[in-house]
Amino acid sequence: MSSISEKGFSLIEMLVTMAITAILVASVYFSFSNILSGRARMKEIMERERQIYFTLELMKNDIRNAYLSLNRGSPEETHKTIFVAEEDSPMTHLTFASINKVRMQADVKQCDQTEIEYYGERDRGENVLYRRESLWVDEYPERGGNVYPVFRGFRSIVFEFWDERNREWKPTWDTESSENLNILPPKVKITMSVEEAGYNAQPRVIETVVNIRMRKPLSF
Repeated sequence: MSSISEKGFSLIEMLVTMAITAILVASVYFSFSNILSGRARMKEIMERERQIYFTLELMKNDIRNAYLSLNRGSPEETHKTIFVAEEDSPMTHLTFASINKVRMQADVKQCDQTEIEYYGERDRGENVLYRRESLWVDEYPERGGNVYPVFRGFRSIVFEFWDERNREWKPTWDTESSENLNILPPKVKITMSVEEAGYNAQPRVIETVVNIRMRKPLSF
């Protein structure tokens, strides 16, 4: 009898040990899974921050080096520069000339002077920021060149332009209008509202101001 009881007790001990082992293994598994999920989430956040930083720096450098030229060229090779901003959704529509050489494609010949356009469109349920760049300044500043998607998943991007005469920010600007004929704004405010992850998460608002270097029209 005693031997049978001892065997039975050993079996119970074995079952308890297996149960404890299973619990420990499950705990380790879920802990490790959470660590991997946390690392993946952190990597996603860092990549998102990198995209935001790149987008803001790209827009700031383009706008910082905006310019106007009074020289329209010869009849055989006409070039026209403008700085035109119109209110639009999901972002301000901005077209201008810039001396900011950004190589979006490898092995492409281009000069420092470029035509640039920023605008936003809805694509597959997300707002997408597009940048059009023409490698040559011609007589059609609002068309030509190549279009590249720069940033996805924002709520809105708003450009505002400082009016020195009235000491206020303006939502639009046009260097071909009588009000601002051949005049660039001294500074531009960029306000970006970015989608944040999570249920009912509030958008994050990022605001920065960039000064335009060449405010007077150039002669070339």
